[in-house]
Parts: sequence; structure tokens; C-alpha cells
Amino acid sequence: MDPRQVSQLAFDERIAVARATIDYITGRSGVEMALQVPNCPGWTVYNAAVHIGRACAFWELMMRCPPEDTMARERALAAIEKYPTGVAPQVLASWGHSAMNYVATDENAMCFFSMVGGRGTLGLWAWHAASELGVHRLDVEAALGEPHAVADRERADAVSYTAEYFMPAIRRAAGEDPGRVTLELLATDGAQIASVELASEEAGHAVVRGPATQVLLAMWGRPHVDVDVHGDASVWTRWRELPGEVYQFGTWE
Repeated sequence: MDPRQVSQLAFDERIAVARATIDYITGRSGVEMALQVPNCPGWTVYNAAVHIGRACAFWELMMRCPPEDTMARERALAAIEKYPTGVAPQVLASWGHSAMNYVATDENAMCFFSMVGGRGTLGLWAWHAASELGVHRLDVEAALGEPHAVADRERADAVSYTAEYFMPAIRRAAGEDPGRVTLELLATDGAQIASVELASEEAGHAVVRGPATQVLLAMWGRPHVDVDVHGDASVWTRWRELPGEVYQFGTWE
């Protein structure tokens, strides 16, 4: 069996992961909302809730555009900047679920997909949502001092998405290709559950091996443990630096 196939979630599973994360983050108590998020300096849990709520609304604006609409992202960004700030977590949750409601209408429906700057499907948006929102769930779990409760298979699916779409989008935006990375993902019990390639035409190659959750955190520039790097470590280091240089992930607050 191709180990990469173990990592793949179905369309409806990805939507369920996204919805569960929306509810988890926006459903925190007032005291919890005021806690700092160590993975994202300057953020509180409320800022994380704002980020995912507005991100989902931003995504919905783009996914409602036809795939050939090359200005979809710019118009969506201008529109989302006009959304109200300081809103209740329940409102943020409603924005998130509205986006997931639209995604769920048709997995194969063609639409604008920002990670490629053009043709995509609602199925790809479901994968994007499950992956990015899942990272923010890990951020909030760390802030609350709770164990990471999401299944290894879900985190491996998020790593696959990050390697196939998110990191290549960063590479295009940066105009820089650090090299190829092989990601060997381990389950909680130490067994390998997936092998994922971050492809590159450059000569440098790093092999990264560790628990799926920790590898995902590392790819997003978060604190992590138990991740071993073999080969050209500078390739991996540079990939981890690029997200923060290319995308300034703000709180909108």
C-alpha cells in the first residue's frame, strides 16, 4: 500500500474537521478567550477565533467566484476588511459555518482557488480549511494547556495539503525554492503512517521524520519537538522561515 494513501481524508471528513475546529476555538469561555497563544506571539485565543472566523468569510468570498476570475482574491480581501470588528465569538462561528455550508454543496464544483491563483474546486477548499484551521486548533490547544486531541490521520492529511498546495504557493510568492523535502510521518505509537513529498527541481534534499502533529507544527513555523532532520538541513530551515516572510498572518483586530 502506498503510505501516502493512509493520510487522505474524504471530502465530508474534511468538512467535519473544519466544523469541529470552528466550534472548538469559538466556543471557549471568556476567561479562556483572554489567554495568550504562545505559538502566535501577540495573539489571545480571541484573536485566534477572529482570525479563523474572518479567514472563513474571506475564503467563502473567493470560492463564490469563477475559476477564471484573476481578481477574486483582491476583491475578497477588500470586502473582508469592511467586516465589523470586535464581534462576539458566536458571530465568528457563524461566518465559519457559512463557508462550510457553501463548501458542502458540491465537492467537484469549479471555483477560484487562491492557492493556485485560478482553477480549483470546493473539494480543494474543504482540504484547505481542514488543514489551516487544524493548525490553529493546535495553537489554541497549546494555549489552554490541553493535549493535542486530533487524530494522527487528520494531521497527516493536513501535512499532505501543506506540502501539495500551501508551501508551493509560498514558493511562488517568495520567488524562492529551498529544495525538496521528504516528510516521514509517525503515529503516536511511532509507526510510520505516511510519506509525503514537498517537490522541488532544486538539488537540495532534506528528510524530515517525526510525529505528524509535530511535523505540521514545524511546517507552519510553530514550536515543535521530536522532529529529526537528515540530509541538507538548510533546505528544511529555509522552508520553515518562508511562511512568516511571505504571509503576515494578522488578527484583523
